Parts: sequence; C-alpha cells; structure tokens
Amino acid sequence: MEIRTIKDDEQVTETGAYRMSMALYHSQKVCPGPSISSSGIRKIVAESPWHFWSQWEVNPDRYEDAEESAALILGKAAHSLILGDEIFDEHFAFVPKDAPKRPTATQSAAFEKNGFWSDAAKDGAVWWAEFEAKAAGRLLLNETQVEHIMHMSENLRRCPEAIEALTGGLTEVSMIWQDEITGVWLKARPDVIPDNGFDFGDLKTFAPRTKSIQRAVHQAITDNGYAMQMALAIMGAEAVFGTTAQECVLVMAQSNPPYTITPVRLDEDALYYAKCLARKGIDTFSKCLETGHWPMPVEGIMTYSLPESMQHRYGEMQFKGEIPSLERNAA
Repeated sequence: MEIRTIKDDEQVTETGAYRMSMALYHSQKVCPGPSISSSGIRKIVAESPWHFWSQWEVNPDRYEDAEESAALILGKAAHSLILGDEIFDEHFAFVPKDAPKRPTATQSAAFEKNGFWSDAAKDGAVWWAEFEAKAAGRLLLNETQVEHIMHMSENLRRCPEAIEALTGGLTEVSMIWQDEITGVWLKARPDVIPDNGFDFGDLKTFAPRTKSIQRAVHQAITDNGYAMQMALAIMGAEAVFGTTAQECVLVMAQSNPPYTITPVRLDEDALYYAKCLARKGIDTFSKCLETGHWPMPVEGIMTYSLPESMQHRYGEMQFKGEIPSLERNAA
C-alpha cells in the first residue's frame, strides 16, 4: 500500500498509511470527524471517560493541561534521540549545566508586587527570560536527562533483540482508519514496523518501582496499558494493510542506573484481551460522543468493604479477645 505524506494544513479523508508530524497526528484536525489514538483509549478504559473528556481538545471547558512530568519529557526525548521520530532541535532545548537558578516562587511574588527583581534574583530572572524566549515553547532537558538517554542508547546497542525490533522496515508511519462498527476515526503509530520477522516494535522508558526488573517490566506494561497500544496497532494493520500481526515487541529501557534493556514479546492471550479492552474503549468513546455523557469512575454511590485479609485479621482479634464483639441488631 502507498504511504502518503500529509502536510500540517492537510487532512486525512480515507483509510490509509501516512507520514505526518507528531503534532498533526495527535490533533483533531487530522481527520474529518472525531478521532482517538491508543493514549485516549487507554485513558478511557483504565481511568474513566471523564478523565479523557476533561482534557480533550474538543471540550471547550477542558481543564488546563498539567505540566509534563520529567519522566514523560525524558521518554519523548529518548524517542527523538534514539529513534529519530522527531527532529530533536525542533522539540527540545538543552539547559546548560552552568545555568543560573530560576527565581523562587517567593522572589517571583515579590517581583509581581514591587515591579522589580531583587539583587539575588535579578541575574537568574534575566537569563531565564532570554533562554525561554529562544526555546520558544520547546521542552527543556537538563544535562542529567541527556546523560540518561545516552546510557540507554549505549545499552540498547548491546542488545541484538532490541536492535532487531527497532530497526529496518517502516518508521514514522501513521495508520488511520474509520472504525466499521462505530464510524469513529482511529489512529495508531507504532515506532517501527520491522521487515525482519517482527510485526511491530515500540520503545518504552520506565523507572522500576521494585528491585526485580522482570516484575517492574510487567508492572509498567500493565499499569500503562502498553498491550492495548499494540492491540490497536494490530487492528490498524488489519484495516490499512489487510493483514494481521502477531509478533509484537516492546523494548523496555530503564531510565535510571544501570539502564537495563528488556525486550518483551507480547503473547497471544495478552494481545487477545488487549484487543477486547481496546474494543471496549472505542465503543465507550463512540457512545459518549453520541450521548454527550462522559462518566466519572464511579456513578452513583460506591460501597466500601473491608479487604478480605483485614476482615480475617479482625475476626482473629475478636476470637482472641483483643477487640470486643458487638451484637448486630436484626434488620
């Protein structure tokens, strides 16, 4: 299938494979109707439709976007530097090691009140004002973050399975199609569509929350719904290329020392249930668009019950006489 190039002022009007900027891909301008990618579907399924709607660009009353976390900025920069999926200098600005400290909140408040900077804050305020003007809205990276990315890149090159999953084939290809069931537009953009036996390869950065890397990798994949992201890419391949996909690999790069690289193949069951969840997210998105109702995580009144382990513990304590046993009145 032909891969067309779409400019930022153009729009996709039919199912196909396209090359476009990341900004256009994520925007609602890219399709003639409402569209959603895996990040939105995962938010709807894992959090709630309200979580998605409250920050969706279509919502005129959406909440102000929160500042991107250091971990998210690091992940985006890693993609740019390691995979080259975005031109680094267009999206990131490097903060030199000798940059002066930013004015504190107290110093900024004093400036707002008095109209001038204190001697202690003046040099830093002037430097940062000039730097941010030159950065022009780009994400800021410090030297430590760049060092992390360099170490991840070095270790990735030591892992032949990771290289195999992330090289060759097609890169920066956006699959866009109209869902046959609901009519909504769907978008998927895996990092790589390899030509070496794998179907999709995707780089993910993570910071382990446990000493076991295997457990940390499983946790990161589950918590972030990465299998659902691959499932949507499979659905895209079926709609756009007329073929299916089975060999999907996530390359999990540890973003802190010792910067381990762990390629992970998603098995058949993981992809099957991820496709089921993705289908649920698409259907929910469509229903919310139709009704205008974007439910919060709990509708009605939530019932709290004791965790089973705590209930068992309290029962033992009562048996031992450590807490009193009170008679319950009959209803």
